[in-house]
Amino acid sequence: MPTQHRSPISQSAVSWLRKWHPWPVWALLLVVVLLVVLARAAAGAEGARGKILADGRQDFEESCVACHGADATGTGDLATKLVRPPKDLTAIAAQSGGEFPFWRVFDIIAGEKEVAGHQTFQMPNFLEQMRGADFKPGYLPAHVRILELTHYLESIQKR
Repeated sequence: MPTQHRSPISQSAVSWLRKWHPWPVWALLLVVVLLVVLARAAAGAEGARGKILADGRQDFEESCVACHGADATGTGDLATKLVRPPKDLTAIAAQSGGEFPFWRVFDIIAGEKEVAGHQTFQMPNFLEQMRGADFKPGYLPAHVRILELTHYLESIQKR
């Protein structure tokens, strides 16, 4: 009886198929790592947005509440003592056709655009006031703080 001769190629192919290959595990691990990275990036974006709004709120509370009130509707403690009553900052978008005029508000806060009632004796030039803290530990540059304040005002608009 003739013996069958198996070729070495077929034996190696069979043994290769019988061996367990880790590529599915590596692929799964790669997918998990990518999902974690994407989740952290999304959380980081939300975290950054939250920090910007929190910093803007802090500047609002320190600099604007006295006139505009804690609810930003123009009912602060000093409101009755001013020549012109402070505006309702929650209605800026509504008074601008439903869209918040971000850069116009930024310019007003920075003192780069004149608005009736915002003369220096009424509303301080916050850009100049905040520049006094530039480069001090724990303080962002003035223009960044005004950007944060403007974002905060945008976030409190009545819908």
